[in-house]
Amino acid sequence: MKHSFNYLYAFLFTSAAVVGCTNDFEEMNTNPNEPERVPTAYLLTQAQRSARAEQQLFGTNLYAQLFAETQYTGTSRYDLEQLSFDTYYNGPLADLQEIIDMNTNEETKDLAEVVNYGSHENQLAVARILKAYLFQIVTDQWGDVPYTEALKGTANFAPAYTPQAEIYADLVKELKEATAQIDVTGEVQGDVIYGGDMNLWKKFGYSLLLRIGIRMSEVQEAESIALDAINTALAAPGNVFESNDESAVFRYLGEAINSNPIYYHFHVDNRTDYAISNTLVDFMLEQDDPRLAVYANPTESSVAAGTPEYVGELYGVTDDIAGETENADISFIGDYWKENASTPLIFQSYSEVLFIKAELAARGWAGLSESQAEGFYNDAIAASMNYYGITDTDVIDDFISQPGVAYDQASWRQLIGEQKWLSLYAVGHEPWSEWRRLGYPLLERAPNATEDREIPLRRTYDTREFTLNRDNVDDAVARQTNGGTLAMSTPVWWDR
Repeated sequence: MKHSFNYLYAFLFTSAAVVGCTNDFEEMNTNPNEPERVPTAYLLTQAQRSARAEQQLFGTNLYAQLFAETQYTGTSRYDLEQLSFDTYYNGPLADLQEIIDMNTNEETKDLAEVVNYGSHENQLAVARILKAYLFQIVTDQWGDVPYTEALKGTANFAPAYTPQAEIYADLVKELKEATAQIDVTGEVQGDVIYGGDMNLWKKFGYSLLLRIGIRMSEVQEAESIALDAINTALAAPGNVFESNDESAVFRYLGEAINSNPIYYHFHVDNRTDYAISNTLVDFMLEQDDPRLAVYANPTESSVAAGTPEYVGELYGVTDDIAGETENADISFIGDYWKENASTPLIFQSYSEVLFIKAELAARGWAGLSESQAEGFYNDAIAASMNYYGITDTDVIDDFISQPGVAYDQASWRQLIGEQKWLSLYAVGHEPWSEWRRLGYPLLERAPNATEDREIPLRRTYDTREFTLNRDNVDDAVARQTNGGTLAMSTPVWWDR
């Protein structure tokens, strides 16, 4: 059975919560005449876990300069051009497609492995929302990717690549349909994100529509699709997140095997190869940002000397230069993540939704006006502070009112871009995507960039794709480059 270890993990997560599943599961496994099937609850748990794990916390966050490498600095210097998206397709996307197939196939939809874990409509809605979430992440990294013909199993080993514009249009359709089919009086089982609360899944779906809509904001020909997504999301009060408690997060059990990836990285793998970047530390120190004490730890040497200070690792330098600084003299990620195995990781936050509303108001979109932008902007910063336990209103107000942070309509793009970048710390690929879209903060390329490359604007296709699916990859490259060469400097569709 594929992913057997991961489904054991999913079993540990769901066995206590899934009522009545034990007898069904044992009966299923002891019937020699039936093929072995994984219950949809287990598929959902594993898909959620791997969906968050696939976001490679220290991957594109290096492009966004939130972290820096302390030893092998290649990624920070943009030396790895070709990367595979296989783990998305073979992992969480495959599991979610299996849930969809099992709930729609006449031969499986009435099996105990399906019907015991929620209505068909709710299981389908959750799977579709998570699929949309993941496919946006995939296409935002690689541009055109297998989509329409993807996840067909043995029926299609060489899927065509769908243009990103078409993917985005379909993601809007999927989220609109998924949120509409939710029955808020029901639930789903195996759901670690919301514990089966379908009202919160509806809010997550609408909040993702906001994210997808605003991502298309710079593409003139996509304005109608973008506004359709945004207006649908905001059509009724309470559609989107209204508090930090409603944010979509993955909650870890806190054991070594079930710990958040940052804790696992430092304490199970015993690695110290990623630290906070000097870009981030210097930016936060200049603004006296109280979140710095959460995001990072002061250096060990300064704590020992009785004078705690924050020092970021030099970003984008050679291995030799990075190695000249002792670990005791640089700041690593804060104890909130590093020393707490159960700290959740964010899929999408309430703060992000407020920043999107601030931008919509600044643009005069969705029936919002410029006069409302400052309120949403201030609330977004406060929500980010509150999420990390900073609740003193005087501290928050002092931060918001200072020059360089205080809202100014003439500088909305820079202010929202910078503060959103800070709030998206440790939120997967979003800081990099939003930096590409808004252009802020003003980041300088790595000082020792490989072949003088600029900050990457995409990932390029893995060599295996050219071997196994050559014709379709060649078509995708030609389409995105007008017959030229695809490089990390080639912007994706919404960034052109």
